[in-house]
Amino acid sequence: MRSPSTTGGVGRLNVGAARRAARSKVVVPLGAREPRAQPPRAAELALVTFLHRLLEEATAHTGLERLLASIVQGAAHLCGVRMVAINLLREDRQELEVVSVYGAPGAIHGTRLPVAASLSGTVITSGRTLRCGDVRRLRDNPRAAFSRRNDVRGLCIVPLRGPEGPIGTLAAAKKGCWQCTGDQEIVLKLLAHVASVAVQLARPRAAAPPLLGLAGKERAIARLLIADKTHKEIAEATGLSPRTVGHYIERLKLRRSVSTMHGLVGSLLVHAP
Repeated sequence: MRSPSTTGGVGRLNVGAARRAARSKVVVPLGAREPRAQPPRAAELALVTFLHRLLEEATAHTGLERLLASIVQGAAHLCGVRMVAINLLREDRQELEVVSVYGAPGAIHGTRLPVAASLSGTVITSGRTLRCGDVRRLRDNPRAAFSRRNDVRGLCIVPLRGPEGPIGTLAAAKKGCWQCTGDQEIVLKLLAHVASVAVQLARPRAAAPPLLGLAGKERAIARLLIADKTHKEIAEATGLSPRTVGHYIERLKLRRSVSTMHGLVGSLLVHAP
């Protein structure tokens, strides 16, 4: 049997080849299962395991110094870098202090870096990540002096963010040229977030409002209102009846010129006389 050729000639139809081609077609039936997702990579498992351990240390009230030491060491291993340091902004906001370091060639713990003349200071000022493949290209830039002294070339610095802006930096560096990858930057940002939370939790909290102008039962009731206690709970704590507690609260509203409980509590917290 012959079939017309597309080139104008006559070609022989290979029936056996056609049958084999038909059998080789893969038909996916309706409702077939999707292929299973690939298992997570070893690097992802290592990161999740490490973050879980950090959370356990934080909830176990591990000391801040020990927790930060775990973070810099873990960052170095997860990103495959030579040195990692955490630098915290001092109260005057003019200098950064190296509070935890891993892999440094010398003793740099406690070193202070001026915000106006350091690469970490640039991150504090801008609030953005800084990546530099080769610090030697910045030979005329005084901000790179600290990196040159510690014999590092490639680096990546991410900010430790606080409620009012950066409170420090997490810096990772290699001895040779290094372009930090997107995955490595994500790891550093995750660890910087953990470090930021740990630092803020370790800092002393602001004292409770003094509640000036209040005394006796009024003062006790005001403190219980700030603690979000109900009328009944306040009555039990003060030995008063719920009705008497209500009278005290209404009197406080008049003195603070507010009409709602929400407004009263806000006034007690912010506008203590």
